[in-house]
Amino acid sequence: MAHISCVGLACLDYLFSVPTLPSGGGKSFADNYKAAPGGPAAAAAIAVAALGHRASFIGRLGDDQTGREVVRHLASRNVDTAHIRLIENETSQVSSVIIDRSGERQIINYSSSTLDSDPSWIPEAIIQNSDFVLADVRWPEGAQHALRLARTHNIPSLLDADITPVDISGLVDLATYTVFSERGLEMVSGVKNVAEALSTIAAVTSTWPAVTAGERGCFWLEDGQLRNSPAEAINAVDTCGAGDVFHGAFAAAMAEQMQLHEAMRFAGVTAALKCLSFGGSLGAPDRAEVDRYLAGKRTAGGGDRVESACSQSGNKKSRRG
Repeated sequence: MAHISCVGLACLDYLFSVPTLPSGGGKSFADNYKAAPGGPAAAAAIAVAALGHRASFIGRLGDDQTGREVVRHLASRNVDTAHIRLIENETSQVSSVIIDRSGERQIINYSSSTLDSDPSWIPEAIIQNSDFVLADVRWPEGAQHALRLARTHNIPSLLDADITPVDISGLVDLATYTVFSERGLEMVSGVKNVAEALSTIAAVTSTWPAVTAGERGCFWLEDGQLRNSPAEAINAVDTCGAGDVFHGAFAAAMAEQMQLHEAMRFAGVTAALKCLSFGGSLGAPDRAEVDRYLAGKRTAGGGDRVESACSQSGNKKSRRG
């Protein structure tokens, strides 16, 4: 069992299931509802624990009912919550997530701009004693601190590089591995084409770059060639948190020293299985479920080689963004 520390955002997701996503004003009615812990690092920690590893979440919340509810949810999913800082007189992060019949979602997030960003309280020992460190970009100060400590102690690390209003290029350069969202990759590289963008990142940083591309699967560079692990063909019910679960599963795979193509397939399958049930991060599959799926779908690995131009089209499959 590896110990994986996940540093970044936690929030409470209020999930509503509706026939179609609403537009404009007016009133809509949901046919299902759940409250679940969200946030990239928190959802990744849930995935790590579900896959059989020790997961620690490190982050900040307000010292309010919502914050305590997030802590309770994480603890109930076997995530270590000893390094969560509850800040007095502050409001915890919350999201309203509207999910339609196809699994597509519409998210409104509130994160307090006054929540103390200082990461100096993070104990160096928790990072030093980890086997792997995952950080998201929603708390950039915490990510920088954790990634620097990981590098100091030769702990491999992963950055979940989604869109953010601040420059994260310095964080990318600190991480051993960086898995971008498509928009995050374009934001950092300044290039829209996936192959060119990954090559740009590889040329100017020390990280190993990859990108999740929804229904087109995930792409990465290996021996100078662009590789692709196709998305699993599923009927998605709820895509909320799928990208976060992908990152948690990739961290678990690398902590287990899987080959890159194995890790990408493993992460993609874990994220796809999450999409089969309503409930955001609570849908993260356990290890037995992932192993059963992989045993029934074994293919010769290595990742499909694709042309360097990287076509922007593909079959309609699961979404993992």
